[in-house]
Amino acid sequence: MPTIQYGMTGSAVRQLQQALVDHNYDIDVDGDFGDNTFQAVSHFQEANDLDVDGIAGPRTLAALGLGAVAHSSSSGGSRHPMLERGSEGRSVRVLQEALVELGYEIDVDGDFGRATEQAVLAFQEANDLDVDGIVGPNTWEALGV
Repeated sequence: MPTIQYGMTGSAVRQLQQALVDHNYDIDVDGDFGDNTFQAVSHFQEANDLDVDGIAGPRTLAALGLGAVAHSSSSGGSRHPMLERGSEGRSVRVLQEALVELGYEIDVDGDFGRATEQAVLAFQEANDLDVDGIVGPNTWEALGV
């Protein structure tokens, strides 16, 4: 099972960082596993009686509620839920972060509202996907998350 560790970048790191922020750690959600993320992971591990190594492996990810992050990296299939207007939560934030990274101007607030739906529709159209505003496996794959 994969791990997320110092020096890595990308959406899995962003998901890890957002989970740490959700647990009241004051770090940037920038997709870059640097010193601050390493320290936050180490402190989280210490506070949760895990091996303190600064590496987000399966036990640390599970304790953060991110078991699906480790699985999504190791399989070809999407581990993200289907999302549509009205959806809320961490997966919506991951979607919004990916869209913002691609230049769509929306808030990253975990609420799949009108603006997120419009961005999804535009993304789907630009990537020759079914333009339905529903984020399923094909849209997730095209987003690269």
